[in-house]
Amino acid sequence: MVNVHDDENTSVEAGLTNINLQGGRLIEFVHSGERLVEFHLNGQKYTFDPNRIFSDAGITDTLKKHSSYSAAAHAAIKSFATQYLEYFALEKEPVIIALHNATDGTFSVRSYLPDGEHGAATVETYISPNRNKFDFFYVTDKKFYDYLKARDFNVTLQNNENCPDDGSLSVHFAKKGIPYLNIEAEMKHLTSQIEMVKVAREMVDKLIPREAKP
Repeated sequence: MVNVHDDENTSVEAGLTNINLQGGRLIEFVHSGERLVEFHLNGQKYTFDPNRIFSDAGITDTLKKHSSYSAAAHAAIKSFATQYLEYFALEKEPVIIALHNATDGTFSVRSYLPDGEHGAATVETYISPNRNKFDFFYVTDKKFYDYLKARDFNVTLQNNENCPDDGSLSVHFAKKGIPYLNIEAEMKHLTSQIEMVKVAREMVDKLIPREAKP
């Protein structure tokens, strides 16, 4: 499990609760306690979103959006992203589970409907009448989508063929052929997110062949 936004603490608490029961590892990216990362290079301050740094296009976009662009800053961030993936051997994992929290009060599973802000990124979205719209799964594998829909969870399936390359982990791992799922819950929805992490771990154990696991 990974957490890349340092202000999404409910998700980390849910992940650690699960690890205490089932084992595993959770990689938490700790820096300033904020969502964005700031650093100084050659007397200039740069800011980036740590979940937008896993492609050249993503690095360029996040620098321009949050501060300014330079080739030196691009190279520094690309080096960091490469080291992050290699040090934790993430591309050798059979599945990546990302832990996130919705913090702005508008981003929800409904954002992935065809007319939603992120509708172009996904091919199918299921909205449960029994779940909070801010608590949902974002997955790259159709097996995961079908399983979670059958369990009546909010879930959306990434369009792996045509999803815009925003430099996110979901796009990166889809390109690598490594199943990825994001557990998104509203901040302070701890009980709900603990349940979601538990179900995700059960799903992975059931759907991913044992020989694929390290």
